[in-house]
Amino acid sequence: MVPVWIAAACGSGRIARPELPQSISPGWKLSSLARAAAPAGVPPDGSPECRKGDYGGPGTVRVWLCGYKVRESAFDAVQRTRTEAQMVKFQEGSYLVLVEWNNVSKENLTALVRAIQKSLQPR
Repeated sequence: MVPVWIAAACGSGRIARPELPQSISPGWKLSSLARAAAPAGVPPDGSPECRKGDYGGPGTVRVWLCGYKVRESAFDAVQRTRTEAQMVKFQEGSYLVLVEWNNVSKENLTALVRAIQKSLQPR
């Protein structure tokens, strides 16, 4: 008999669909979240499944969430992905997250990034 936790870890090999917050204080609203190709510069190793989301509010923000089947692939991707001006990258679990912004204050961007991080953490 296979222990339940081993069976759950093996799963179907699919990457769970990420859920981003629909609204975040101070006034951020998610206008779209859809499957997308990995942005330029994200290594294809690990076959990431990416989604692109757009937030409007006190500025504009585009978020890419690239999910990997194993956490180590996300770690490798965050190490190898280059960012540009007004872009930040980080790993949350098995996700590489890229956040690109325009006309956003540091405080408002920090609030948005923290809410995204929290939404991707296991419950």
